[in-house]
Amino acid sequence: MNRFKKEEARAHQKAREGLTDAEIKLVDEQDALNKKISEIARTIHLEWFPEEYDHQLDSIADAADRRSGINPMNADYTKEVNERRKKLGVQPLGSNGMPTSNESWDIAYSEARKQIT
Repeated sequence: MNRFKKEEARAHQKAREGLTDAEIKLVDEQDALNKKISEIARTIHLEWFPEEYDHQLDSIADAADRRSGINPMNADYTKEVNERRKKLGVQPLGSNGMPTSNESWDIAYSEARKQIT
């Protein structure tokens, strides 16, 4: 078991200390619901905001440009993306082609909650 898993197990145990079986069951159900919402939100975010993952495919030169504040993406693509983001109520990408806020994640989580309930 790696360090993260140990810490996760410790937090899981601590959240249930002193609770009755019924209360533990409620906590477990809430944890399962939150996990499902997170999975759906990640899928939605990837589908609706793929531009936020473009940096993962950067070459060494593109990554250096981004660190310098230069957007290595095509200007037409950036314009198209920013127009779509505006329609969804999200701030445009920054000058380096990266998101400037977590609004897209807020929207993804909101949509995921709608799908669950």
